[in-house]
Amino acid sequence: MNRIFVIDDEAAMGENIQRMLKFPETTVTAYTDPVKGLADALATPPDLVLLDMRMPGMSGEEVFARLHEAHPGVPIVFLTAFGSVESAVLAMRNGAFDYVQKPFKREDLLVVVKRALSHAELEQEVERLKGRLEALGETDHPQSRCAAMLELSDKARRAAATDAAVMILGESGTGKEVMARYIHSQSPRKNRPFVPVECSALPDSLIESELFGYERGSFTGTDRTKKGLIESADGGTLFLDEIGDLSVELQKRLVHFVKERELRRLGGIEPVRVDCRILCATSQDLAARTKAGTFREELYYRLGVVTLKLPPLRERPEDIPHLARLFLERFSRRYGKSLSASPRFYEALLRQPWPGNVRQLKNLMEKLTTLHPGGVLEPDDIADDLQPTSAACHLSSLPWKEARERYLASLELSYAQALLARYNGNIGAAARKAGVDRKTFYSLLKRDRDPQAEE
Repeated sequence: MNRIFVIDDEAAMGENIQRMLKFPETTVTAYTDPVKGLADALATPPDLVLLDMRMPGMSGEEVFARLHEAHPGVPIVFLTAFGSVESAVLAMRNGAFDYVQKPFKREDLLVVVKRALSHAELEQEVERLKGRLEALGETDHPQSRCAAMLELSDKARRAAATDAAVMILGESGTGKEVMARYIHSQSPRKNRPFVPVECSALPDSLIESELFGYERGSFTGTDRTKKGLIESADGGTLFLDEIGDLSVELQKRLVHFVKERELRRLGGIEPVRVDCRILCATSQDLAARTKAGTFREELYYRLGVVTLKLPPLRERPEDIPHLARLFLERFSRRYGKSLSASPRFYEALLRQPWPGNVRQLKNLMEKLTTLHPGGVLEPDDIADDLQPTSAACHLSSLPWKEARERYLASLELSYAQALLARYNGNIGAAARKAGVDRKTFYSLLKRDRDPQAEE
């Protein structure tokens, strides 16, 4: 059943639209009081709102702004007189679905209403699919059982409600783009474009034109005007990945855009306004580069209003069996396999350093799912993929006391990781089995390891 609200201070207009839209599976409720119409729409969002632009007491623009902020998925069509068309067009730029100019014919109204209702149904289907993907673990939400990661996700969610710039730090493969997409999905801009830009993948000769666009004839071979990636993010989110790879000259241009939210295409004269939220990520130490003068200080501080530092996978061992299980389930569904893994398999994963972080683990689980005939994964299935863990050769070159300390630290770490795998990443259960408190168990997991001892 489609529910349509008409909010127009002229009772005759509401009655006329009710007659025009009298067909099965549709109810049309008319309001002459915009305050009452808004209250009902906020309480029980309809499938479509037909909204007069000019009304006493509360304008159509104000009703739209409050309703769109609370329920951005509800399509709103403005009913406009000749003199208010420009305002309706401006409202469309801010999220209104369409407008119909008074006086209008029934056929014109039906075309717009059917398009709007179809759009609403599509949006609802997208939300249902998002829910199903989230239930299946195939989502851009950062998956973790690590307390530090859960705190970061909560911080990201709170930052997402604003337009503050966010800088995401972390080693390659820690999930920086996943975090960026999560912030976008939790923001008021979630229904607008998310435009990722891999700064390190674009050659220096192209990156300026790709980012800022160009005007026709600005250089040889440009027979048309082209919007840049920044302009494509208008209304949505711009994600600059590996921003540390931008040249100093491009950093200067980016500083101007971040400050003024306007740019000039290559060869252009007129400034172009762009309203977008900026997220960025890097695996580099930008603070050190700023001190060295290779990254602009002003850009560093403007882009790092909120900073999220993702820990590497080796510092969140409780996530290793958890993520491996999620990836195994995901790829088993995707490739029509029936696969599980033994506790010994997860123990073997926990003994690895994971220099490629979550990306390396994900790729390994996809490879195993692709090639394995089915059944239960065992350590032998990844023998060729794992790094040797014997450190005897390295330890023999150390004094006895130091070698003993490193060996005991390695033993404690391996014991804690194996126990954690046995209890599916449950820190509390693993600590109880070990006979220690959670704080002591965490200290076992945080034992420093010499990278050379694992070669």
